[in-house]
Amino acid sequence: MRRLISSALITVLSLSLIVFMYGNSSTRTYRDGTFVAVSQADRYGYVMVTVVLENDKIKDVRIKEFDGFGVEKLYEVYGQYFPVLKEAHETLAKRIVEANSYQVDVFTGATGTSKKVMEAVKFALEKAKVEPSETKYLNGTFMGVSDFTARGHAVAWVTIENDKIVKVELEETTPSVKDGQVVTDAAGRTVWVFKGSDYPWPEFHEAKKTIAKAVVEKQTYQVDVYTGATSSSNKFIQAIQRALEWARARQ
Repeated sequence: MRRLISSALITVLSLSLIVFMYGNSSTRTYRDGTFVAVSQADRYGYVMVTVVLENDKIKDVRIKEFDGFGVEKLYEVYGQYFPVLKEAHETLAKRIVEANSYQVDVFTGATGTSKKVMEAVKFALEKAKVEPSETKYLNGTFMGVSDFTARGHAVAWVTIENDKIVKVELEETTPSVKDGQVVTDAAGRTVWVFKGSDYPWPEFHEAKKTIAKAVVEKQTYQVDVYTGATSSSNKFIQAIQRALEWARARQ
């Protein structure tokens, strides 16, 4: 009998020690792991963050920023026009880790970037919650970009409110050309411009409007291509799909 009591006591003490050391998982706010999220987007682009979480602590934050064409703002390129970008990213990442919160002071001279970084981290934490969100999507406007090709790519801005797609804006790029040559940036990447209202292909313009309308009406990216603008249609649909993937409330 004494052996049974001693064995039971050891088992209870062992379980208590495990709970003490590792905590009750039900009290945890976030799952451990690496979570990727983006901020809301505008015509100037968006921020993407990779957040590493461990025991409800933000262990690391990595930041990338993209322009309104979906092109990454490389420091060696964009830094020519906005020298503080690299310092802003590094400082904000450090502040967020130290504060263990997305709510930190903005970086002076980079207010827009700061707000997007903080929002992207906020969304990453939302995706990481132990208790899943009751909604499928986050509220806001999210940007998606189709595959890049030599001829161009599509960009979509999808606005979601209370799990409903309420607005879709579409654009398609074409290479910027000067003196008969494609313009490239300091990293040798193609510089893009959007096809304007003077683009001489009526079906393209109709596809932009028709697909955007159909996505809102059907509440899905899975819509028909527009006859006569198959290539553009497929790019638009892919960009919309990727915007919706970024908007998901759960990773």
